[in-house]
Amino acid sequence: MGGNETFVTLYYAAMVLLSIGAFIQSKSGAPEMRPASEVASIFWQWLARAAFIAWIALIVWGFREFHWSQPVAAVMVSLVGNAVIAMRGPRNAWPMLSMLFCALGLAAAAIIFLEGLGPQG
Repeated sequence: MGGNETFVTLYYAAMVLLSIGAFIQSKSGAPEMRPASEVASIFWQWLARAAFIAWIALIVWGFREFHWSQPVAAVMVSLVGNAVIAMRGPRNAWPMLSMLFCALGLAAAAIIFLEGLGPQG
């Protein structure tokens, strides 16, 4: 049972990381809130898009694999995380934090998808 609880915890963490990472990027339209390098800015945009797509995929996967309340709760927690970030307002550290959250969230989602598609024991 401990393995399943760890898996659900990883699911929640991935959902929150992906959501916040993509949210910060979507709200950082001002030039002073973007990376100085154009290449880094484009990379950040694609990373955030991948994070958003993975977030949607995890919602769908969650409804397939868990009781319906788990993905609903994960979405709600993700939205609360976004609200907390929005209340904090623009910060110079947001771009790097967003990229970090997106990367960690994508790694967690990859683990979830790979483990979730593997043989069930």
